[in-house]
Amino acid sequence: MTKKPRRPAQLDADQIEAIEGEADVAYNSELAHTSAQALVPMGRHHSGEDPETFKRILALVDEEGVDVIAESWIRSPENTLPGILWRGYLLREWIRREGAEVNRRYEASAEVLRRQGADGEQKIAMTPKPGTVRQEWDSVLAGTYEGDFAEVLKDSARLTDFLGEVDPVWIGTGDHPLATDVTRRDRAMLLTSAEFRAAGKLAADGMLE
Repeated sequence: MTKKPRRPAQLDADQIEAIEGEADVAYNSELAHTSAQALVPMGRHHSGEDPETFKRILALVDEEGVDVIAESWIRSPENTLPGILWRGYLLREWIRREGAEVNRRYEASAEVLRRQGADGEQKIAMTPKPGTVRQEWDSVLAGTYEGDFAEVLKDSARLTDFLGEVDPVWIGTGDHPLATDVTRRDRAMLLTSAEFRAAGKLAADGMLE
């Protein structure tokens, strides 16, 4: 997709109260962008947002967890901050819930790459472990990450590409708790890797909003 990233919109007190009173938040562009900016303050419009709104969102995440706002990101394009946070949320939850399966797939991919010689060994060395990527996203989704967000996206791109080396399928069944349009599409692992990589470039240029 090459849609132009959308400008984050203001979120008023009534909307914040609606979040606090409702766990299943319907899609709302203002909520998607403003909640994303609260967790990852970046982009030229961030300074124009209400600091008190950000504080309330972060307090809500601290008390209730990020799930309460994550569903507002579902329909955001992959080249926007909320859209890529949704993909990061899915990746984090998958590693958290399916740790043994993720590690099995990681080792299977590593075995295939070892057979490729020096190039394969180099790719293994450059790919972060699932636990490392989960820790990065834990911090991002708690609003406490203090590093370069572009690096988190690069690590996520490397890991999903690595896992897709053997099997590009992400979630194989429609009844899985993490079955979404992102995780169930054809070649989901490789497509998501490309989206993380593209978003990382936008973030590095200060254009991910």
